[in-house]
Amino acid sequence: MKRIPFFLITMALALFIVNGCEREDFSNPNYDPETQTVMTNLVFNISTATAKTKQSADATQATTTSPFLGINQSVLLTYVLPNPGKILAADATSPKAFDLAELASAGTLSSTESRRVIEMSLPLNTNTLLFYGRAIPGNTYGNYTVDECYGHLDTYQMSESSGSGLFTLGKQLQDEEKSKFYAAEKLFAGIFSLIMNTNLIGSNHVAISGAAAPTGVTNTYKFDVSTEQYPELDWATYGNATNSPVETGHSLYPLEVKLKTAYNQMTTINSEGGELRAGSGEAIIRTIQDLWTVVNEVRCAEPLNQAEAVAKFLANSIFIRINKYFYAASLPGDGAPITNVSFQTMSNPSDNNGIIEMFQSAAEVAAQPDVSGQTYTDVWPSASELSSIAGVVPANFPFNFNLPRGASHMAFDKTRKIFYYPATFNTSGMGGVMEGGQFNAESYFYPAELLYFGNSPIRTSDKDRKVSDYPQGAGQWSAEASWDSGIWTGQAVKASTRSVAMKYNINYGTALLSSQVQYGVGTLKDNNRVVQAELQGLDPSNLPSTFTEQDNEIAVNATSFKFTGIIVGGQSQNVGWDFLPVATGSTPKYTYGFVYDRAVPEAAQSIPVSGASQPNYTMLFDNFKGTGQTDGIWNADTQDPVYVALEFQNNSGRDFYGNHNLIQDGGYFYLIAELNPENATGTAPVWPTNYVLPPYKADGTSNQVTRVFMQDYMTSAVFTLGVNSLKHAYLTVPDLRAGSMTLGLSVDVNWSTGLSFDDVILGGN
Repeated sequence: MKRIPFFLITMALALFIVNGCEREDFSNPNYDPETQTVMTNLVFNISTATAKTKQSADATQATTTSPFLGINQSVLLTYVLPNPGKILAADATSPKAFDLAELASAGTLSSTESRRVIEMSLPLNTNTLLFYGRAIPGNTYGNYTVDECYGHLDTYQMSESSGSGLFTLGKQLQDEEKSKFYAAEKLFAGIFSLIMNTNLIGSNHVAISGAAAPTGVTNTYKFDVSTEQYPELDWATYGNATNSPVETGHSLYPLEVKLKTAYNQMTTINSEGGELRAGSGEAIIRTIQDLWTVVNEVRCAEPLNQAEAVAKFLANSIFIRINKYFYAASLPGDGAPITNVSFQTMSNPSDNNGIIEMFQSAAEVAAQPDVSGQTYTDVWPSASELSSIAGVVPANFPFNFNLPRGASHMAFDKTRKIFYYPATFNTSGMGGVMEGGQFNAESYFYPAELLYFGNSPIRTSDKDRKVSDYPQGAGQWSAEASWDSGIWTGQAVKASTRSVAMKYNINYGTALLSSQVQYGVGTLKDNNRVVQAELQGLDPSNLPSTFTEQDNEIAVNATSFKFTGIIVGGQSQNVGWDFLPVATGSTPKYTYGFVYDRAVPEAAQSIPVSGASQPNYTMLFDNFKGTGQTDGIWNADTQDPVYVALEFQNNSGRDFYGNHNLIQDGGYFYLIAELNPENATGTAPVWPTNYVLPPYKADGTSNQVTRVFMQDYMTSAVFTLGVNSLKHAYLTVPDLRAGSMTLGLSVDVNWSTGLSFDDVILGGN
């Protein structure tokens, strides 16, 4: 059959022994009767690509012009099966394993120079071989690291022992970085908590409940904190108020309304409705800039009465608190917008005196219920934690920990009036607990590395073969007509065997996703109408005729939105000897997470006005789902869809409303798409006829179960930004384990000789 592009690097192994003598005991000097092995020459043939491979084509060898990266940490395992001519169908202990180390260096092979020979001893009666190999990373591109360009495994192991094969995706957040990461989250949550809990303290307090209104305020309603009394209240008092907290029985005054609105917008997160609040450094700066502007408007306003004078006084306190942690080039005293906000220099962010100001007394602190195992002292990082994050650039968090910008979610506890980053996520009803644990920042993995896998019976001959006698190229190697039946007469190693060849090519052990993005229409609509209705307490599905708010429209061009990354859900962290998901641990369980590929080549980031972007390639593990094994053989089941989140940067020149939040110009957002193996628009997968693709049946044939990602296959997806896609934009990454999130992209998926997803609309039409 015609091989797909992802098969471009395939290998065949040939093993042969040199010498023409027929007697098994004396005449073959390469036969060792004591060890029952025969010294052989290992001949391997690789049909190489000749140009680019990765998460660019250069790192994945996805095109015919991809250079050969080389093969390292190669291992060959021998088996003696009861029936020659079969593959290994279930994991088993090998009689002998060979460490072949660097089998081929980068650039040494090509489509015309594809063979190498090494010497090794094969045990007698060997009739099946397993091969494992690992591509050698090449040059990086852009500003990405080697791991980002070429994938990374935390575990790459196999030996002759059954059950030893294990390949583990590398965690983006490494163990040595975790304490620093969580300390940074605590710092950001603590800063927000201190700001939102700003209150009025001092010797001139009067009680709020049952007390007379403040006295002594002059006709100009200026507030003199040194002589005048004021109510002991915090910002939350305004957030919860229906009437003025200063003037009993009076509705809220305009400046009080501004404080109330700002507080509630900051602290009300519609988790049940699916809202996710971004906790990245970039999102924090944008949020503070908007909040600071509102506070500055109140701080600089002319109060019309004593209640507004108190609101102005509180706003000034909030302003000062914000300025402790954030910097702006100018702080206008006329109420103008605050711009160019950044974090204050935080090389030693040790000012934590505000922690006491959050609550009015130790007794009140003690009376508050504890939530989620946190205590109040946990709101602010300790001195050692502050020291550990001295070098962290807050504005780059969590991207500087190799995580998506939307990987951090901030929550608010209304009881304790604090912000916090949940330790684990069951985000907004978007997915339950997956076997292997809750989703959190540690659930993000690097893409897989380019791995090789061969499982094949052998051909043997009692005649010497020269290197030139072996078929050249993967296609010729697979063709039965290329092998002289008069020469290749055996299926197992004997003492008289002189030449041995692996019958099947060696193929990729990993799968490949090719992602392209296109516009379905020239003008996209945002979610403004629904958001504005909800802000007014209206039902978006039953709006009165007097409601005239409309969605904003964005005419797209080649720079409107940049494709900056892709997150693939439902990836098993561990695969076993056959490169299928495997349960690990003392109490074996499957662990799933998300592959984050941020190394999008510059050419693939641009979305043209017409046609699709250049492809971005992401290496993945096969996502086959079994219902357990019987005698080591997989029981197949209906295969799950896979959810992916595409990361975009808004460069349209304007803000727009997504699913719940405002996506500001220059900000990042996520659109979700479903890849369902039952809904692929292309042809069904073309199953290989020249080797056996896992999972295996007991009889050594393939259990041909269609799933989204299959090892040695490339899945092609074309994602489409439709007219309503932006309505479903998320500010952070939702849980991609279940389908209750709102889809924003439509997809057309194709297998290269398999499934294909074309025109996958992001967010529906």
